[in-house]
Amino acid sequence: MDSQWFKQQQKRAGLTSFDLGDAIGRDRSVISKILNGYQRMTLDQARILADRLGVPLPLMLEKSGLADAPTAQQLAPGFSESDAAPYTPQPANEQRERQIATVMGQRPGVDVWRVKSRALALAGVLEGDFILVDTHAAERVRPGDVVIAQIYNPRGATTVLRRFEPPVLVAASADPADARVHVVDGVNVVIMGRVSAAWRI
Repeated sequence: MDSQWFKQQQKRAGLTSFDLGDAIGRDRSVISKILNGYQRMTLDQARILADRLGVPLPLMLEKSGLADAPTAQQLAPGFSESDAAPYTPQPANEQRERQIATVMGQRPGVDVWRVKSRALALAGVLEGDFILVDTHAAERVRPGDVVIAQIYNPRGATTVLRRFEPPVLVAASADPADARVHVVDGVNVVIMGRVSAAWRI
């Protein structure tokens, strides 16, 4: 993490650590941990922080250490191709969608995501479904919980939606591409949050 660059962007944008913590739904201490190298920035956090700081996502990915420059350029356009992504309500349906999310339990750090794959189709979670992701529960997941995780590799990172069966993440899909299991090691495969609710409209 290039913390000096990040602080320059933060100063230029006139945002405090409290502002940035609020943007990612976490306490400001998480921003401090990221800047000091005690916690890795997630792809979703990079996307949100790039938007708030007004910098290109590939540059944020590079400066945060998530990817080298060529990979960052390739990764940024494909960011939405992961199993799920944070959801922003459409203006026409915003009030209704926010009401549903509130009833389901949305609050800071518990965010609405949209499923973008069939990785858990055999478990009843279908592409287009809404899920509530509790990032506060990332360290308290239990066997059988559905989780959002990030898989880091030399080419970048991928966000996946899987079921946690210690010590691995597994899919529930008929697609052979989803058959691979991932060992959660806290470095190369990191659980980012637990799915606490799912619904479809």
